[in-house]
Amino acid sequence: MNIARRIRGLILSPKEEWEIIEAEDKSVLDLYREYIVYLALIPPFASCLSAYFFGVPRAAAHGVEQISLTGGLVRAGFQYLLSLPMLYLVAFVISMIAPYFDGKTDDKRALTLAAYSYTPAWLASAFGLIPGLRWVDIVGFYGLYVFYYGLPRMMKCPRDHADVLSLTVLVLSVATSALHAWIVRLAVPWTAFTN
Repeated sequence: MNIARRIRGLILSPKEEWEIIEAEDKSVLDLYREYIVYLALIPPFASCLSAYFFGVPRAAAHGVEQISLTGGLVRAGFQYLLSLPMLYLVAFVISMIAPYFDGKTDDKRALTLAAYSYTPAWLASAFGLIPGLRWVDIVGFYGLYVFYYGLPRMMKCPRDHADVLSLTVLVLSVATSALHAWIVRLAVPWTAFTN
């Protein structure tokens, strides 16, 4: 699979790209090995490099603290490794709730849907490298649009239920992201790596 072509298709013409994706039969391992492991690297390592070069804001100190590169890489590695099963958790829940919206349960197709729908958010996280542009992460919400068009094809959910299921998955994704951030903050806090 050509990752650049897939990304371009999902961003510029998601309806047509989902037609192509629907016809593919990739295993969970292939999806992780050929797509997810690469794009899931962007958020933790963008955050790590930004914290190393520009520091981490400290509210109590009213300033910025620098972190060590080694510490940042440890944190990014933990964040990355935790993100891989978290994506599968999101896919599993999508698969489990799809029948409540007249869709079909299929974990592999749910993972395909989740992975490709996260693409805009993974790409948008690269803006975190530049101080002051972290707010541009909001363009990652384009993934909801990508998800909306992939849902009927991947989970066989009728279009009239797709909007409610899409919003439900948005809430699920935000909750999973918050849980992910909380676990990372508890296990590997930035304060452990400040210079």
